[in-house]
Amino acid sequence: MATYSNPQYSAANYQTNRPRYKETLVDTILAYHKRDNPGAKTDVAVDVATGTGIFARQLPAHFAKVMATDISGTMLESARAGSASQAIEYVEASAEDLSFLGDSSVDVMTVATGAHWFDTERFAAEARRVLRPTGTLAIFGYTGFGHFVDYPQCDKIIKDYGLGDDRLGRFWDRGREVLVNGYRRYHTIFTRDAWTHVTRSIYPNTIEGEPVAAVPAVVGDGPVVMDFKVTWRVLQDFLLTWSTLTLYHKEHPERENAAVAVVREMMAAAGSADMDEQLNIQWEEILLMCRPPQSSN
Repeated sequence: MATYSNPQYSAANYQTNRPRYKETLVDTILAYHKRDNPGAKTDVAVDVATGTGIFARQLPAHFAKVMATDISGTMLESARAGSASQAIEYVEASAEDLSFLGDSSVDVMTVATGAHWFDTERFAAEARRVLRPTGTLAIFGYTGFGHFVDYPQCDKIIKDYGLGDDRLGRFWDRGREVLVNGYRRYHTIFTRDAWTHVTRSIYPNTIEGEPVAAVPAVVGDGPVVMDFKVTWRVLQDFLLTWSTLTLYHKEHPERENAAVAVVREMMAAAGSADMDEQLNIQWEEILLMCRPPQSSN
C-alpha cells in the first residue's frame, strides 16, 4: 500500500508496535512443507512484502539463504537496521514482479499480513513461476480485529472503528477486504488453478462471513500465527500503526487522533480506567498454505 512509502508514515513506529508472529510459526510452515513431500528443500526462502522484516528475521535459522522484498525503500531501511546481525538479502521489488528470481528457484515463499495489498492474480502467477515444484507458499495474517474475552462489547466497537464508513472504513485500499474476508479470494484462485494441498485455517471463528462452504477452512483450537499480548496502552500503540489512520487525518486534521479516541471509547464500555490492564483478546488470524500446480509432463 502506498501509504507505507509516505514520508508521514513512521516505519519506526511500525517496527516497534506491530505484533510479532509466534516463534513456532516457521515450524508449522516447515512441517507442512515436508509432509508427503520427499523432494522438499530448505535452501531458499523469500519473504514477500516484508515491511520492516518482522517475520523475515525468523527465517535464517531454518534456511540456507533468505531474501525479503518490499516496495517501500523506507520500510526496507528499517528492516536492514533491525537485521544487521542476520544474513538476509533485502530487495526493493513489488510482489507481482520478482524478476530478480529465476524460475523454480524458491523452496518456501512467505507473506506475512501483506498479500491483501497485491494484485491477487498477478502475484499467484509470479509465485507459481518462482517456486520449485516441491515448494510451499504460506500466506498468513491478522485482521487487526478480535474477540475481547472479558469485554465482548468491545468487539463491535473496534470493528466499527476499522470498517465503518464514518470512521476509517472508506480510507482503506480495496485490498483490505481480501484480508478481512480471510484470504478466501486466494483460496479460490489456488483451487481453480490446480495448486495442490491447499489448506486454510482460521482462528477464532469470528472472521467476516465465515463459514463459507465453497471455501473451506479449519477453525483452530488456538492461535498459530500471532503472539500478541496487549494492554490498553499497547493496543493504542498498535492502532496508531494502521496505514489508513494517516489518510483519515489528512482529510480530518482538526479531529482528535481516532486511535486514541476509540481506545477511550472501549475502556469506557469496559468500565476500565487502567491503561496498563492486561487484556485477553483472541486475535483473528488466517494461515493459507499450498504447493504449486504439478506439470502434467
